[in-house]
Amino acid sequence: MRASRPFRWFAEIGDDPALAVSQAVNLQRQVPLLYGLLLINSLAVAITHRHQAPAVLTISVPAVLFAITFFRMIHWLRQARKGVPTAEQARRQLRAITAVSGPVALAYVGWSLALAPYGGPFEQAHVGLYISTTVIGCIFCLIVLPQAALLVALTVLPAFIIMCLARQQLIFVTIGINVALVLAVLLRVLFNSFAHFEGQVRAGTLLTAQHAELQRLNEENRRLALTDALTGLANRRRFHADLEAWTTTHAGMPFAVGVLDLDRFKPINDTYGHHVGDRLLAEIGARLRHAAGPSAQVYRLGGDEFGLIDPDVSGFTRTCERLLQQIRAPLQVGEIVLHVGASLGVAHCPQAGTGADDLFDRADYALYHAKHVEGGGVCVFSAALETAVRADRAIEVALQGSTLEDELTIVFQPIIELASGRLSAVEVLVRWTSPVLGEVSAADFIAVAERSTAIHSITRAVIRKGLKAAQHLPDDVAVSFNISACDLTSATTLAFIRREIERTGIDPGRIWLEVTETAVMANAETAAQALQAFRDIGVHVALDDFGTGYSSLGYVQRLPLDKVKIDRSFVAGLDGTDGDTIARAVITFCHTIGLSCVAEGVETPSQWRMLQEAGCKHAQGYLFSKPLTLDALLALCTEWERQRPWGARQRQRGAA
Repeated sequence: MRASRPFRWFAEIGDDPALAVSQAVNLQRQVPLLYGLLLINSLAVAITHRHQAPAVLTISVPAVLFAITFFRMIHWLRQARKGVPTAEQARRQLRAITAVSGPVALAYVGWSLALAPYGGPFEQAHVGLYISTTVIGCIFCLIVLPQAALLVALTVLPAFIIMCLARQQLIFVTIGINVALVLAVLLRVLFNSFAHFEGQVRAGTLLTAQHAELQRLNEENRRLALTDALTGLANRRRFHADLEAWTTTHAGMPFAVGVLDLDRFKPINDTYGHHVGDRLLAEIGARLRHAAGPSAQVYRLGGDEFGLIDPDVSGFTRTCERLLQQIRAPLQVGEIVLHVGASLGVAHCPQAGTGADDLFDRADYALYHAKHVEGGGVCVFSAALETAVRADRAIEVALQGSTLEDELTIVFQPIIELASGRLSAVEVLVRWTSPVLGEVSAADFIAVAERSTAIHSITRAVIRKGLKAAQHLPDDVAVSFNISACDLTSATTLAFIRREIERTGIDPGRIWLEVTETAVMANAETAAQALQAFRDIGVHVALDDFGTGYSSLGYVQRLPLDKVKIDRSFVAGLDGTDGDTIARAVITFCHTIGLSCVAEGVETPSQWRMLQEAGCKHAQGYLFSKPLTLDALLALCTEWERQRPWGARQRQRGAA
């Protein structure tokens, strides 16, 4: 078994791919030097023996050996120019040089021994020096291939020792023993060096493997960082990166950008819980991925919002229809069958813009238009929307550069007690006259302000002016302020309202804060906490525009509310056939859960009468008064007190 180990050592040459390549690369630099050493040293010996030895030994034999050596040197120089060999090529090269090392060494040592008897002591010493130095040089050149170096040593050393002993002179015997010891030490150093070389290669291979594994892990982490964990879709970060890439690396190429938002998702999430909402989103994500087709990339941007990028502009309309159809299809989660819809805003490059930010903003604006103006479906950004965007941006710029405290004014919409016709409260409404834009509709600038920090400044200005005006109103008249979704959860706004109430000395019970149903139901749990925080400072809370959103009646019951304002759309329906059915149902529901009602948009005496018969206590609308300045309101209050039977006359006029 032990005897087979040396043979196995030779048989394993080149079996380790990484080691073989490293050996071959080193030998490509060193083997040409080895052959060059042979040529130079051998030529020197042939020259010194040209007059002492036969021509066959100084010319013929060296010519053959030198030709073979020269061609081998040229071969290895060509191999070096080819660069790093493959593992299989390296294996063949190592085995080839090992195979020829013994015969080449034997040929040269045989030739040198044939020359040894000729000449005097200097020529004979030259032969000994030639053999010893040449074999040492060859071993050094083969240091990365110990099998070949060992073959050279085992071929040359015995012949050299025999030559020295045959001279039967002490000096030659001593030289032979000395060279043998030097070669033994040299071989030991060679094996130690090769072991170090082999260890470095294996360590390098390990580091390479570790580096490859690290690269794989980094790539996996990058993939996870760009993937939404819930739906498996690419996430918002990937969406913006891809959008940026499309606008830069594919500049000039048309493509479509879509931003999709689910309808009625919040009530489902709030009613059935986040686990049902998550399963709904996962299923919607799968449907979108399946329906998008081969060209469109689908992303989850966050919450119930998704993004789309599609280079197939001509077919994107059909893709949108397919996506909305898939979303509208009933979806079953356990025992629950869910129905949702979607709104989709689309921007085309280059019609809507060529920059990533511009395209996303325009798609998002088209989504807003689809959701809040068109009531759902698909909206493609157009020239008309571009005009609206520019108008909004003009408003935004004007808001940023305005002194709101000076430019904002307030008016008051009276809220009447239906039974007596008495003024019970006023709703504070804001008006803005910009020195740049002139008079701007509240519906326009409030919507823009809510998308920036300007809404907080507007709210503070309106609260400050409204509380100051309340000091001039009768103590039994409440003052109602509209609070945006941004201010609803703002601790700064809450603290400001508390300070202003304390500063003006107004009874907090006279203050009403109105929040829209849409703002509250966007996140019912957070809204409930915010509403309770306002009630804790003594103010009352009213739910505005009730019936226009998608709120769960159960959640309305659990919200900390004091009053509900019935939307004007229900009041307008009172004049139709059986038009009071919905209004009566809303009023009855409010009374059942202990909330008072205010009807908005009352314009006819018949609406007044029907609301009162249905049990509604308060109302506001143009039948009673348009929004008034403080002076006009105070004058109207005086007139109403003087004509208190006015309410009875109005009811009689309505009955006629």
